[in-house]
Amino acid sequence: MAVERGLDVRTVFLLSLPFAGLAFYFFFVSLFLPPGLLGKYGSLLAIYFLPPAGKESVIPLMLSANSFGPPLPAWAAVTGIIAMDVVCSVIISYCWWFPELLIKGVPFLDKGYGLLQRKASKYRGKGIVELPLLLFMVIPFQGTGGISTSIIARTVGVGPGKTVLICFLGSMITTVVWTMWWTGILSFLG
Repeated sequence: MAVERGLDVRTVFLLSLPFAGLAFYFFFVSLFLPPGLLGKYGSLLAIYFLPPAGKESVIPLMLSANSFGPPLPAWAAVTGIIAMDVVCSVIISYCWWFPELLIKGVPFLDKGYGLLQRKASKYRGKGIVELPLLLFMVIPFQGTGGISTSIIARTVGVGPGKTVLICFLGSMITTVVWTMWWTGILSFLG
């Protein structure tokens, strides 16, 4: 892996692309949200990143009438959480050279990181690393979102594209199931 890379044109492009995509996403959502709900939407998506908030607390706040305002449509809650998880995953996954630069600068971390990379290389691509990461992403508890899953995946050497795919699928599964449960569609499960 190339660690000595700095801020070249490709890196700047990869770093700015998720932010541009997020800006386009918010513009698109603003066209379809009922008037006055964009503030609630943006606030709750920002809160999503502050511990101890997570999908399990933000989705119910989005879908219910509360002090933040009237309920948001379910599509907005689902797509917003997934978009935030994917954007974080893209930033971490494709700019992994920076944390790797920091890790390689500390002798103790450098040795442990190298050992972890070598041990994990035997299992990558066989589903032994990827499936547990997907399950980790699906668990709707604090600390199992797009940020931490991407950090763990890149630490054990999973490629950036596969890391983003794992985060996308995991976020989609969890967010859809949690939203369906909260809206009552899964009330028969009891």
